Amino acid sequence: MTFSLKLTKLRAKLYFPQYHLPYWLGNKFRGGFGSVLFKAVCGYEKPACNICRSTDDCLYYALYVRDKQKRGKSQPVRPIIFIPPFFGKSVEGRGEITLEINVFGDYIRYLPHIVFGLRYLGKAGLNATSKYELVSIKDVFSGKEIYDGESVNAEKIRTIDLGEVAPLSLGDEVRVQFTTPIEARVPISLPFLIHMVRRRLILYVNEYGDGEVFEYSCEAEIVESRWQRHELFHRSKRQGMRSFYAITGFAKYRIVDIDDASLRLLAIGEMIGAGAKASFGMGFFSLSY
Repeated sequence: MTFSLKLTKLRAKLYFPQYHLPYWLGNKFRGGFGSVLFKAVCGYEKPACNICRSTDDCLYYALYVRDKQKRGKSQPVRPIIFIPPFFGKSVEGRGEITLEINVFGDYIRYLPHIVFGLRYLGKAGLNATSKYELVSIKDVFSGKEIYDGESVNAEKIRTIDLGEVAPLSLGDEVRVQFTTPIEARVPISLPFLIHMVRRRLILYVNEYGDGEVFEYSCEAEIVESRWQRHELFHRSKRQGMRSFYAITGFAKYRIVDIDDASLRLLAIGEMIGAGAKASFGMGFFSLSY
């Protein structure tokens, strides 16, 4: 039995008249969106999410409060993921920044909440000197604009089933560029990268899809690589300020043996990323071959 998992992928353009942005934006979009979403959807003076009768239809609860997996006891992966660019340094300037958004399962029904939340966050700003305008949102798979700055057209959205993704056609070598930080030890072998993709995929299938994710077989050698280690800081209401380490960089692999399952997982990995901390937009990579 194979698996089924719906994915909608969006690309938003944000215009900043000016910005002073930090080393890492993954926590800024996750936390900032949660703050504005809570104000928009909760009408209680003293919210108590764990006893609220509206949790089944509450996007805030699904993204920020629910703490049990459908299959397991850990915190679940979240159905909407913001993937901002990773600068690796503090930056300032003006202009457009692209934000990608992954939406799993049927949570694309909350598209108006996504648009409203991003607009509201832009008015509040990622910080005091970094407010933005939500210019547009495009559907990545259809290539069509679904938000033009004024109105939403959900009919142009194309959702795909990751269980139907075809294998890549690779030659003898492949280069992987880690575009956002990934929590892993270096060097990252190609089989282990595929393992991390599969692990993330399993968590999403368990929560928002059905079926079982297939096994794979891969053997490859690292020809060339370069890695950079980053200490990333995150502040949460529950745990306060904390830090963790992750890496960016690239690796070029020579493939010794690889099956279609591995090639399918690599194709899926380019869309959903690999490893832990998906909700911070971590673990995303691109392939060249």
